[in-house]
Amino acid sequence: MLWPQVQAEGLRLWRTPSFLVPGLLLPLVLYSLLGGLGKANSLEGGISRHAYALASVATYSIINVVLYSFGVSIANERGQRLNLLMRATPLPASIYLLAKVVTALLSALIILLVLCGFALMVGGVQLSAISWVTLIASLLLGVLPFILLGFAIGNLVNPAGATPIINLSFFILAFASGVFVPLTQLPAALQNIAPYSPFYLLALLAWNAVGVHIGTIGNTVWLLVLYSVIFLSLAVWAYRREERYSFG
Repeated sequence: MLWPQVQAEGLRLWRTPSFLVPGLLLPLVLYSLLGGLGKANSLEGGISRHAYALASVATYSIINVVLYSFGVSIANERGQRLNLLMRATPLPASIYLLAKVVTALLSALIILLVLCGFALMVGGVQLSAISWVTLIASLLLGVLPFILLGFAIGNLVNPAGATPIINLSFFILAFASGVFVPLTQLPAALQNIAPYSPFYLLALLAWNAVGVHIGTIGNTVWLLVLYSVIFLSLAVWAYRREERYSFG
């Protein structure tokens, strides 16, 4: 029952132009613009600018995928009243949600592989096999807080404005978190806040995977776990709120 639902979710997601273009093409453009192409100047520790750009854009890409898969998708389904239709089917709610999680992670994996292949073939990024695996695994495991946040947003925002609201706020958050712009170039207030944002914390895992050793992995993981607990509470509250509104 799970796999057919995953296939259905995957077909629906990948046939949506508003997901395909920003999800698959935008990361390649961002990688090219943010130093992924051209002369490979080295950062501290001998890490190439290409590898640093890859880790930053990969972080952006996977968060974008899960926020769209949950935030925009669930909001649109609410607007189309598909959540009411699903309640009338024998499909368990657990299978429905698990299929969305699996679809989001598989889609994220595909996009990460495309981006890594582009960075390897075009950008000339040279990493060990362990570093490639660590980069992808760290992002797939560390994205849990954003899955929960997407689920909460999908049950809170107005379905009609879900796509522009999520995309615009996400893009602003990406730059305000010090992922694309060095912390030292951010306003003073943001320099103190950005290192504690979940976006920046996930980027730390990616940077460390490619050899840019920033922060402490243990503290980063615990903070991401804390965000998972917070966003889980928010997601449960948002879901129950939507259930009361829809079904009384």
